[in-house]
Amino acid sequence: MQKGILVIKHGALGDMIFAMGAFKAIRDHHKKDKVVLLTSPPFKRLAEASPYFDEVWIDDRLRPWQHPFKILSLFRRLRQEKFARVYDLQRSKRTRWYLKIMKHFFNPSPEWSGIFPGCDFHYDVPSVYGNHILEINRTQLEVAGIKKVLKPDLSWLRADIKPLHLPKKYFLLVPGTSPGQDHKKWPASFYGRVAQHLTDKGITPVVLGTKNEREAWEEIHALCPSALSLLGKTNLFDIPEIARHAIGALGNDTGPMHLCYFSGCPSLYLFSYSSGVDLCGPTDGVSKVLKQENLKDLGVEDVIKNLVFRKMK
Repeated sequence: MQKGILVIKHGALGDMIFAMGAFKAIRDHHKKDKVVLLTSPPFKRLAEASPYFDEVWIDDRLRPWQHPFKILSLFRRLRQEKFARVYDLQRSKRTRWYLKIMKHFFNPSPEWSGIFPGCDFHYDVPSVYGNHILEINRTQLEVAGIKKVLKPDLSWLRADIKPLHLPKKYFLLVPGTSPGQDHKKWPASFYGRVAQHLTDKGITPVVLGTKNEREAWEEIHALCPSALSLLGKTNLFDIPEIARHAIGALGNDTGPMHLCYFSGCPSLYLFSYSSGVDLCGPTDGVSKVLKQENLKDLGVEDVIKNLVFRKMK
C-alpha cells in the first residue's frame, strides 16, 4: 500500500541545494510511496523539476494571527493527506509548531523525523550542531533508518546556454548575496581587480547575479572593461550548466555559488563572520574558503593566490 511521505524544506536557496542529497535518499528509500515536498514559493519550480517529489506544495509561512483561515486551510490539507511520516529538514520554530499540531490533532498522527522533543526519530542536537550541514542531514536520516545519503547531485539541472555566447575560457564571479546580507559581500572594487588579473592571464571574467547587483557590476566593469555580465540573463537552471564549462568560480556565501560548487566547478568562497566553514564550506578537497570577520579586510592578493582552477584537457 502506498504511503504518504512529507518532506519540509522552506529554503533558502543554499539550504535547498545542500538538501538535494537528502531529498534523493528519501526518494530512494520510499520508492513506492508518494513523496510530497512542502516548501516556499521561490523554490516551487526547482523542486518540481527535480526527480525527487511526486508533488510540491506551497507554504507561504504566514503569521497565524494575521491569516488564520489560510493556516487552517494548510492544516486541513495536511490532515486529509494522512501522511505516514514527516521529514523535517527545515528544523525551525515554525516546523516545531507544525510538529505539535500534527502530533496532538491529527489522527492518525505521522511519524516525525527531526530535532525537537516529541519526534519519533529524534537525534541529539548537541551531537550534530557545529558539524557540516551535509553531516547533519545524513545523521537525521540515519536515525530514521535511511543509511545511504550522498552529496547533492545536480546532474538533472540542465539548460541550453548557447544563446549566452560564452567564451571558451571563462571564470565566474559571484559578487552578490541575498537581500539584507551586505556583511557577506566582498567589495565590488576588489572583484574588479581580480577580474583584471584574470584578463591579464587570458581568462574572461563572467559576472553572475541578478539586476540587484547592477551597482557592483558597474564597479567591476569600470576596473575591467573586458568582463562580461550575465546579470538578469540567467535562472537557477542555467547556473549549473554555465558552471560545468567554467574553469573556476569566486564568490560570497550565497546560493548561486553553491550551485556552481555542486556542479563540479572549482570554487573559492569568501566567508565573513556570519558564515561557518565547518557548517557549509566545501568538502571536495579542491575548492577552498577564505574567511575574514570583515570582508573589507580581506586583501585582493590573498584572494588571487588562492584562486582554484579546473584542470584543462
